[in-house]
Parts: sequence; C-alpha cells; structure tokens
Amino acid sequence: MTKLIRLSAAAIVLVGMGIVVHSSGPALGQPCATAPPTDNTGIALGSGYTSLDQSEMQQVVEDIRSSGAHWIRFDFDWSYIESTQGTFDWSGTDRLVDTATDSGLEVLGLITYTPEWARDPSVAESDSHTRPADPNTFATFAGLAAERYADSVSSWEIWNEPNLRAFYNPVPDATSYAELLTAASTSIRESQPNATIVSGGLSPATDNGTDISPTTFLTDLYEAGAGPQFDVVGMHPYSFPALPSDSLTQSWNSFYRMRLMRDTMIENGDTTKSIWATEFGSPTGDGPDAVTEAVQAEILQDGLNEARALGFIAKIFVYSLQDRGSDTSDREQNFGLLDVNSDPKPAMDVLVAANKTGGCI
Repeated sequence: MTKLIRLSAAAIVLVGMGIVVHSSGPALGQPCATAPPTDNTGIALGSGYTSLDQSEMQQVVEDIRSSGAHWIRFDFDWSYIESTQGTFDWSGTDRLVDTATDSGLEVLGLITYTPEWARDPSVAESDSHTRPADPNTFATFAGLAAERYADSVSSWEIWNEPNLRAFYNPVPDATSYAELLTAASTSIRESQPNATIVSGGLSPATDNGTDISPTTFLTDLYEAGAGPQFDVVGMHPYSFPALPSDSLTQSWNSFYRMRLMRDTMIENGDTTKSIWATEFGSPTGDGPDAVTEAVQAEILQDGLNEARALGFIAKIFVYSLQDRGSDTSDREQNFGLLDVNSDPKPAMDVLVAANKTGGCI
C-alpha cells in the first residue's frame, strides 16, 4: 500500500512507487490562477453503482469524501429505470442520491441511454447506446428525473460521449444531438429553472468518418443553434500516456486541445461559460495503453494544475474511484484511484493534496 508520508505547500513526497511530485506548477510554466472554489473536483463512477447494496454504497461515498472531492457523477440510466415503457424503477438512484447528498456530496446526474422500446427501429444493430427514435421521449424522462430530484440534484449532463459511434449509435451527428439536448434541457428547466445543464462529455476522437473530434463536434453544435441550451461544455480530456500540458502532443492531446474548444466558445459569445472535465484519468496495468501508477499520478497532478492555470476548466471529475477487476491487461478495469483491493494508488494521494490547497500541487 502506497502511503503519503509528507504533505506541504512545497511538495508531496510519495513512496511505494518512488516518485516525487513537486509543486512547480504546470509544465508550461504558467502560474496557477487564483485559488479555485473548494468544490472543483469530483469522482465519475461509471455504471453499475446504483445496484450496490447499502453498505457498499456507503463505502463508496466514504471513499470519495476521504479524497476531499465534493462531487459525484453517476448514471441516471433511462434504459434501466424505464426498461418497460411507463414502469419506473428509481430505487437505485434514490439510494445513491440520498447516500451522497446526506454525506455532503453534490451530484452531477448523467442522463443517458435508451431502453429498447424507445430506440430507432431502423438501426440494425441496436443497443442501449442507440439514440432514441424521438428525442421528446428522452426529454420526458429527463424532466421526470429533474422533478423527482429537484431538492437534491441541480446539475445534469445530457448523454455520454455523443461524438462516438460506440455511444451514439448508429452514427454520431451534432445536429441530432442538438435536438436531443434542446428537448432535454427544455424539459429539465420546466421543473428546475436554475438547473445547470452540461452538454454530453465528448471523448477523444478524430474525424475519421465515423467518430467526430471534440473540436469539430462543438463547432457543429453551435452551428446547429444549441449554444443557449447548455450552461457548461462537457469534455473527457484523456491524454494518456502524455501529460495534459505536453504541447508536443497537441495534434491529438485532448486536454491540451481544450484551448481550441475555448476559442470556439468565445467565438460564439460564450465567454462566461466554463468547461467541466466530467471524466479524466488514466489506466494502470500492463495493457497496451496502460501507464505505471507513478505516471498515472503525474498525469492527474499535471491535469489539475493545468485546469487551475488555464482558468476555464471549472471542474475535474476523476475517472474512476476503484479498479473494476483484476485483469491488468484490460484497460477498462484499471482506471481506479484505488486498486481492486481498495488500497490507494499514488494518484489518490495527489487528489487528496489537490483538495487541500488552492494553488498548484
């Protein structure tokens, strides 16, 4: 188990992996901005957490609180909650919302995915990631969620990674997503006029004829007239194996390229809106895309410092809390701040340190 043996404003010394993380600021030498709000970090849980038993759910929330993070992001999965049209099972989200908010966490609700009965019937290979045939049916569900949790959840992210075919089947399309976003935000604001609407977090991608790069997708979203429908731009700025601040990788480094997204926002008059990194992290293990635990910590430290230096990235949700399995060759199982045995990796110590200081770490 890696332990944090010294913490100060000057440096964090981490043992176990033999690394030293200095408080020298972002790699580009930028000074950190003025002290950020104390609630600018969170944990993105991913799917499945609403099905935990109460003791497991409580432990998850306690682990998040121990990290110093103030936010939790999890799925309000339409495909599960209303798997049969007109029949709703809110029990899992009820328990997780109550457990999180009772502990003082704020919730970013991710409204996403389509039950079979609501999918576009023309899609040959349909799954829950298939877009709904009618965006208004999705909007009705979003409105019900906003009404049900009006006293406990006021920030809502609309869909997950809509710029990828894998998450917006049969093909990502900013115009289609703009219709979905518009319908959902309108419905949510009927019961929560002051809700914070986050556009669906965009995944690193290239314009390859199937997926759409985040910079292109955001430009197309504005051209589709969706600017007034969101308060925050959602982004998943994974940069591994590079550091977020590495300008030599700016041709593909999605964290670095958020500068271009900010330019697009300014060009469209959204100078006061921010970007929330609703997922950010890196996988450890021995898979082809994996990094060492030391590098995972370094990437997180650099990303937090970059966000504080750039100023327009208001929140970072670290993906994820705990490794989902013991197969170290499977990237998707190894994004955790905690390993499969619940022991912290060095990245957890970085997050704890970041939440104790208002400047760079």
